[in-house]
Amino acid sequence: MRAIDIIRRVGPVDLRNVRRDDFLAWVIGLPFLIALLFRFGVPPLSGWLAGSFDFDLTPYYPLIMSSFVVMAPSMVGMVTGFLLLDERDDRILTALLVTPMPFGAYLSYKITAPLVVGFVVTLAGYPIAGLAPIPFGDLLVVALMGSLTGPVSALFLAVTADNKVSGFALTKVLNTINVLPIAAYFVAMPWQLFAGVVPAYWPIKLVWLSASGQPIAGIAAAGFVVNVVAIIAFLRLFNSLIRR
Repeated sequence: MRAIDIIRRVGPVDLRNVRRDDFLAWVIGLPFLIALLFRFGVPPLSGWLAGSFDFDLTPYYPLIMSSFVVMAPSMVGMVTGFLLLDERDDRILTALLVTPMPFGAYLSYKITAPLVVGFVVTLAGYPIAGLAPIPFGDLLVVALMGSLTGPVSALFLAVTADNKVSGFALTKVLNTINVLPIAAYFVAMPWQLFAGVVPAYWPIKLVWLSASGQPIAGIAAAGFVVNVVAIIAFLRLFNSLIRR
């Protein structure tokens, strides 16, 4: 079965399920609301801090924006994760094992969808926020690296949550894990690289480097490897979970 056939069959079903669930539909639009909040909320806050406490927040704009490049695709991934949990609870995934549709191809679609949507959301949302502009070429790399957070987040929920209810609780754990590497901003290199065990560290680091005019190729290559390894590991765990 061709990839386009899987998209035609499964894509409309996923869209319909997202529309029916107010929470999932709200999560998809949340990255753009956060981008607008950053754009119109952070500069006034910066002015207030400067006037009231003589604290200049502007040097930390790249730090603020680095959180966006993992939050946005992670939220997209959460939607896919919840869809996978629903399908697992309804035993749809188990049934797919005996249908003509290759299960591996189905999982590939489920991984590619949040990656593509996460890339678009990050690429569009970053300039909307407008706090720490970076060159467009760097933004493409940052958005691509950040989009890998989507599949990682989706598979994390699909592997660790027993059902959709526990999935809601685990989203807090997931969000904490994804933004935890931001603390590495205050740690000197090379100790900072210990945060690299968390896949979300790498797109965060790319923003810091690009905003300061430093090259990003080396970190981008390392981050790609770490994120792909994480995706493969989670895929194997999820595949074995479904086939029990």
